[in-house]
Amino acid sequence: MGSSSLPGSITSRSLDLSGNNGNFTLSFKVKGWSTVESGIKVTVGSLPAQTVNYTSIITSSSYETKTLSFTGGQANSTIRLETTNKRAFIDDVIVTASAPAPSITVSGSLLALNTVYGTASANPSSFTVSGANLAAGITVVPPAGFEVSATNTNNFAGGGSSIIVGSGGTVANTTVFIRLAAGTDVGTYSGNMVCSSVGATDATVATVASTVSARPVSVTANLLRKTYGAEDPELTFNASESAPFSGALARAAGESVGIYVITQGDLSAGPNYTLSFTGNNFEITRKSLNITAANLTKTVGQTLGLGAGQTNFTSSGLVNGETIGSVTLTASGGTQAEDLAGTYTLTPSEATGGTFSPSNYSTIYNSGTLTVLDAPTIVTIEDWAAQKGLVGDNALPNADPDGDGMSNLMEYFLGLEPMQSGGTNNSSMLVAPGPGSTVTMTYRRAKGVTNVSSAVQASTDLSSSASWGTNGVQEEVVDKGSYEEVTATVTNAPGEMRKFMRLKVSQP
Repeated sequence: MGSSSLPGSITSRSLDLSGNNGNFTLSFKVKGWSTVESGIKVTVGSLPAQTVNYTSIITSSSYETKTLSFTGGQANSTIRLETTNKRAFIDDVIVTASAPAPSITVSGSLLALNTVYGTASANPSSFTVSGANLAAGITVVPPAGFEVSATNTNNFAGGGSSIIVGSGGTVANTTVFIRLAAGTDVGTYSGNMVCSSVGATDATVATVASTVSARPVSVTANLLRKTYGAEDPELTFNASESAPFSGALARAAGESVGIYVITQGDLSAGPNYTLSFTGNNFEITRKSLNITAANLTKTVGQTLGLGAGQTNFTSSGLVNGETIGSVTLTASGGTQAEDLAGTYTLTPSEATGGTFSPSNYSTIYNSGTLTVLDAPTIVTIEDWAAQKGLVGDNALPNADPDGDGMSNLMEYFLGLEPMQSGGTNNSSMLVAPGPGSTVTMTYRRAKGVTNVSSAVQASTDLSSSASWGTNGVQEEVVDKGSYEEVTATVTNAPGEMRKFMRLKVSQP
């Protein structure tokens, strides 16, 4: 505005106040005629008058400057300045327009907004915000964990992010919605909604303490198996929903065949979830183990001892460096000296000993073969003695190296062992009463003996060598494989009360 000097009596003038929304500052200079303190009353339109005092008088070297502020005046208002008692000089009247102060207004109160982690609050709460004389829109900032929207749609700003309502000037009443964000961690949240704009005083709305509860998630362990001796598979599970799982399941310790419980171990879904766990079983099953009887060979005439404690077998399927001590072997035949040449089945069973545990294996027993070969042909007694390891005098036909009362010649003929005592009680030769009035002698005869003569003789008198003879002696031969079994029978003559029999073996 311009300035004006009003000497003498006070007059008034009309000033244009348009464009300033009625807010302005009035300044002027003043001197009075008297030393008595005087005052100036200033009236602007219909606004309440304001009075200022002054002490400067006309003899002073300078005017006294006064300043007044007015708010709410109308355009083209009349400004009137008048003295309260004496005349005064007024100069440099200046009116300065000032912009109206920006303001933000909020109303309403918020409700608690409880929810479960991963889900935004189902029913947002709200308040209203408006503004006047603003240079920019209103920025609405929620406390941590909350999110806001001015449209009540799914277009919420992310947790903690701000929105802007309006664009300046006058902002009409606008509803602002608030809720807990889906990604807000478990806990209790509160704070102030802060509404701000350039130059305006912030307006706040307090939130009510709101809680995010842990989200329940169910975990069920899967049933798992492995074969004894194998590595454990990964322990897996099914979950009711995705979660940031960490850690792992565990199972009861043990590596033998059996059932072991799967536990939660240190599996966790983090602090935002409440984990409900259902266990399951981890089963270790038997491993297949094959045990096979080793093939054996023997000769007719030899005896083969089998049964428990046998080590003639092979195995496959053992783990962890384990071993088997022995098995029980049985044969379908061929183990006795008299069994015929041919092939027989060897069957293993009852594996035991060593470091393995039978309960950890499903054992499959596989048969082998026992091959019985014909006894080698012995040409002479000299060859026989050599085969039996006899040397020197012990190899002579009449020698008795085992001291059992049977000469080498007799043991050669009977198919016995010259170094194993058999003696005269050996079952290879037996005299017994026969049917009716007969007497029998049963003896074995080796196959393949040569250059040897034999005869069964009978006598009624042991005191006379002349009474021995073969008269009436009959023989029956049965093939026993590696040898022959001969039964000689003699009939007692009428009146004979006793009868003796003997086997005579000689070389020509």
